[in-house]
Amino acid sequence: MTSTHPSPANQPPSEAELVARCASGDRGAWEEFVDRFGPLIKALARRMLARRTGRAKDADVDEIVAEVFLALVRRDRILLHRYNPEYRLSTYLGVICRTEVLRHLRRGNRLPRELEETGYLPQKPGTLGPARTLEDQERTHAIETLRDALRQLPERDRDLLTMKYLDGMDYRAIGEALDVNPESVGQFLHRAKAKLAKLVPHLKTWVAETTDREA
Repeated sequence: MTSTHPSPANQPPSEAELVARCASGDRGAWEEFVDRFGPLIKALARRMLARRTGRAKDADVDEIVAEVFLALVRRDRILLHRYNPEYRLSTYLGVICRTEVLRHLRRGNRLPRELEETGYLPQKPGTLGPARTLEDQERTHAIETLRDALRQLPERDRDLLTMKYLDGMDYRAIGEALDVNPESVGQFLHRAKAKLAKLVPHLKTWVAETTDREA
């Protein structure tokens, strides 16, 4: 586990130490945290939003960044307390940022493009009659089934699938984020998809198709 002992006076605090100080309510540490990781969170928010909608307006990005910081300090800074220094802070912040991007999209009724294309998100209900309403209900059920299945996967498998198929990260970026050899990412992904398909059988075709495309 990464040490949280104070850094020498001439060196910036380690990530683990800085997070621990923020979790304790140290205002100076929080200001340093915002300055240090604000650009990273902003870049993540912009990339994730553009990936899901095809564009990323500055106002939307700034709103998501603000929500990430608010999420970190809500409920007595519980997310800061939960950070495990054995893992990269950038990965942890990425997970929080992804959650806030999805909440932002739901608030504005803007659906993630790649999930919309695969039929996992419901289309807007309205004027197409009972048949379309039933179709929407079935898709909503499919989303919940998929979310439940993802929650049952080990953390690394869940992160692998999300980074690759929701965030559009390449093998090198995924390897850096998860601290694994990029050449091993494909094999890890295949195993994660196989586990997901066991939980959601109708995804077996998707597993085969994506594996063929990535081979």
